[in-house]
Amino acid sequence: MIRYYLNIIRPINLFLTALTQLLFYISASRINSGFSVINFQNIRLPEAITSMLACLFVAGGGYVINDLFDIKSDKINKPKRLIAGIHISHKNLKIYYSILTTLGIILGFITGLGMGILCVAIAVLLYFYSSDFKGEYLVGNLLVSLLAGMVVYIASRGVFLVEKAFFAEYAMIAFSVTYARELVKDWEDQEGDASVGHKTFAVTRGLRPTKLFTWVHLGITVIFLLMIGIHSGQIEFWLFSGLIIIPYNIWIAWKIIHSNAKVEFTNVSKHLKYLMFIGLLSSILC
Repeated sequence: MIRYYLNIIRPINLFLTALTQLLFYISASRINSGFSVINFQNIRLPEAITSMLACLFVAGGGYVINDLFDIKSDKINKPKRLIAGIHISHKNLKIYYSILTTLGIILGFITGLGMGILCVAIAVLLYFYSSDFKGEYLVGNLLVSLLAGMVVYIASRGVFLVEKAFFAEYAMIAFSVTYARELVKDWEDQEGDASVGHKTFAVTRGLRPTKLFTWVHLGITVIFLLMIGIHSGQIEFWLFSGLIIIPYNIWIAWKIIHSNAKVEFTNVSKHLKYLMFIGLLSSILC
């Protein structure tokens, strides 16, 4: 039973979220750009810990409430992975959601008033995303992508000086890759979404426009990587981006061109998650 409570909050996703924030703590704490000595005195304690935990608890609650509202469509989209309503009752999931979200908000206010208000806002957005906006034309994609960018912003609360980390640019990279992944997931889930009346971009516009819009966001990712490279001027960053991130980005775009079946889009979605992490990893080099 415990494993179902763990699986429903997407532990891998939460681990990547925590790792991303740790990377930005390190990136913002460098004495110089590129490979350099880390000034651990720049990391704010306990705010770095409480803000990260607040983010993880609120996100975990968001996954739970999302699965509660998605039971009907998930019976079609992922029947073998369905947990809500089968392995955990509706009542227990509501209690679980309330506990996770409340803990996240409390930790947010322990971090500071601004962080507490932000956690409340994120929790409210996640709830209404799951209940109303997820199936709406592009609105749900926009909310999830904005929240992904917020993960990078929240990391800035854990350091005193933020000059080295390019928070705004990396927030846009997180936004763009997440938007691309949300579009891919919309097509992956379009059969189940259509059956429950969701009007997602994939359901409304079809395959070709969905692919085109995904390519646009992958292109935006490359633009912001180039902007970071120009401003940082670090050869390590250029090598990492030019030899790994950008070729991987192009390969994913090529995969999208040749994807038509659900299993193919599932595979692309997985690689977009990897692209997100690899892209954010470059923050320690710029």
